[in-house]
Amino acid sequence: MMKRFALYILGLVTILASCTDNSYLDAVPAESTALIAMDPGKMSGINNVAVLKSLLKVSNMDKTGLDLSHKVMLFEAPDGNLGVCVKVNSESSLTETIESLAMKGACPKPIERRGFHFTMLKDSWVAGWSDNSLLIMGPVTIDKQAEMQQQIARYLKQDEDNGITTSRLYAKLDSLDAPITMVAQAQALPAQFVAPFTLGAPKDSDPSQVLISAEMKVSKGIMTMKGQTFSFNKRVDKAIKEATANYRPIKGKYLASMPQDAMMGMFVNVDGTKFLPMMQSNKGVQALLAGINTAVDMDNIIRSVDGDMAIITPTYGENSLTMSMSAQLGNIGWTLDVDYWKHSCPAGGKIVDWQDKAWYYTDNKTTFFFGVTPDLQFYSGSSKEEALASIAKAQKPLSDEIQQMIAGQRLAMVINMNAFSGDKAGAVTSMLKPIFGNVQTIVYTLK
Repeated sequence: MMKRFALYILGLVTILASCTDNSYLDAVPAESTALIAMDPGKMSGINNVAVLKSLLKVSNMDKTGLDLSHKVMLFEAPDGNLGVCVKVNSESSLTETIESLAMKGACPKPIERRGFHFTMLKDSWVAGWSDNSLLIMGPVTIDKQAEMQQQIARYLKQDEDNGITTSRLYAKLDSLDAPITMVAQAQALPAQFVAPFTLGAPKDSDPSQVLISAEMKVSKGIMTMKGQTFSFNKRVDKAIKEATANYRPIKGKYLASMPQDAMMGMFVNVDGTKFLPMMQSNKGVQALLAGINTAVDMDNIIRSVDGDMAIITPTYGENSLTMSMSAQLGNIGWTLDVDYWKHSCPAGGKIVDWQDKAWYYTDNKTTFFFGVTPDLQFYSGSSKEEALASIAKAQKPLSDEIQQMIAGQRLAMVINMNAFSGDKAGAVTSMLKPIFGNVQTIVYTLK
């Protein structure tokens, strides 16, 4: 009898322990397009209470009224605004914390509106809180503060039916096990990041149907993300998985060719005949190649790839090609077509010999240098220097640590956060910094 009673108590304790109060997350809108969950209790490598120290400018989180035994949720709202949601265990203590900051001139004095308290943090982030949740959202200009306060008030009043915990996005996030986890629609990411994640998705698929999940860590200024692309749509998900199977282990041939200050780099090892359909169905890649594909048959070049391949974006320009591509080729049959390309250039453009088995295309918008070495390496870029550098060791290459992270992986993307400013990417950067510290580089690899 005692044994059965003990088992009953043990089972009851287990059930109660597993029933975490997530009602504070009802303030996160159900239609959010991106979620990042941070578990302060599991985090290492960065100060696990630095999550809000920078925003709240406090040294001791214990008396702030916030409960960091629960996950901190970062999200992108349906309208594109960015937000942070934290559990509150004492509304009065949190209000006192903000009032003390206001007395020091660190933020405006809290105001009460629609039954909630509000202030501004870091000049562009609106903070609102109830007895259960703290929401920090933005960035907004001064004239948009009142509108953001109204939006936060609506979110703070939400119940479970309208909150994030009932969504499929949250269910996927909750299935991941890491100190920091992410699930996001591809379209929620800055435009410059999207193309590599959506490779393999059918051309007619809606951007909202393609999602990325990842487990993340932060250490020494590097955020590592181990993730995968998927879809809740069975047809789209099947296509993505079939395409992903085409990736082979990266040997690392071009890792040292990416300069530290380049904006972004993608590395794969592929059979070009299988990889080409993935690139052809990707709107982002096609937009990047649009400036030269009318004169240079990039499809034929990509089809000849057999080995490591790197696409480096030094900078981001909407009206010009800012890309270098390097790859190990299996054949150079496409070089026999260059004379035809020369004679079939669109009006205003021309292809000119540059050096042995090397040429450049130019028109009034784009310049593209490309060629092949005796050992069948394709190299290219928007200038002579950039093209030659695409297969040479950079003066300041990626660190050995980052190169080691990538070698042997099946797909890798390196993002230099210091290269972004303004628009959505700049907003993401400004949000990440006070939460994760000075993250300089993101390294994404396929799970």
